[in-house]
Amino acid sequence: MERQQGTFPIFIRIGARRIAVAAAMALSVGLMAGCHHETVEDYLNAGDTAMQKTELSQAEQNYQAAAKAAPDDPRVHVALGNLYVFEQKPTLAQAEFMRVLELEPANAAAHSALGGLYESQSQMGAAEEQYRAAVALKPADPAYRLQLGALLAKANRPGVAEIELRTAIGLQPQNAQAHLALANLLNAIPNGKAEADAEYAEVRALDPHLLAAPPPTVVAPAAPAVSGAAPPSAPAVKRAKFKPLNRKFKLTRDSAVYQAADSSTSVVGQVHHGHFVHVTGIEGDWLQVTLRNGTVGFIPVTAAE
Repeated sequence: MERQQGTFPIFIRIGARRIAVAAAMALSVGLMAGCHHETVEDYLNAGDTAMQKTELSQAEQNYQAAAKAAPDDPRVHVALGNLYVFEQKPTLAQAEFMRVLELEPANAAAHSALGGLYESQSQMGAAEEQYRAAVALKPADPAYRLQLGALLAKANRPGVAEIELRTAIGLQPQNAQAHLALANLLNAIPNGKAEADAEYAEVRALDPHLLAAPPPTVVAPAAPAVSGAAPPSAPAVKRAKFKPLNRKFKLTRDSAVYQAADSSTSVVGQVHHGHFVHVTGIEGDWLQVTLRNGTVGFIPVTAAE
């Protein structure tokens, strides 16, 4: 009886020790797993950071990891779509934005982005369909009205284009980009110059950077008259030196894209707030950018971070 009483507590102590060790090991494994686990937000944030540094392969790796962790999260497909747009991979970008719309049909931004891809491929009908879908989902958002109006103007449909642009201005009277788009449209319409000039004046009042100021008049000092001497010529306007770059910037506002570093030149495209743009050079207060369709143009420095 005494032997049984001495042995029984020993077995209990050994069993308890084994259970404690096993529990500690399980807890350790769980903690280690927790330290190495990354959430979808972690992957997305890491991808965004890599995008800001133009580390595109690293960004894609993080976004793909996010997509693997949460394949039905529209955010990861938006991120991948934006990356592929920046890399000028329209087929991959289109697939991602279409996936967004499968998961979230009411995503106006995805309709807008998809429309931009179609427009860059000169598929104007498909682009208009997507822009109109964005407008239908968010009719009070002037950005989508402006996007649709600009497309209709490009398609030589001034009547409906003017309606959309005026609607955008009505929704946001201080939208300098909408006033500029309307001014450019009216300037190309017979008998529209006077109203176009009024719109250009409005643009100058709202955002003078969108329109280059005329060069100051240079008054040459009077010189003694010399018989037979040629009149003095006006000094040439010195242009800022162009410096090449290879950077990616996030746009702080919408902007027209001009053919040269001068807002009096032709508008060759549009860029939009919140999107990334590939900057290939800087000339004074202007950034040279390459659009996703390969168009090269200039935007004001103030339009990008």
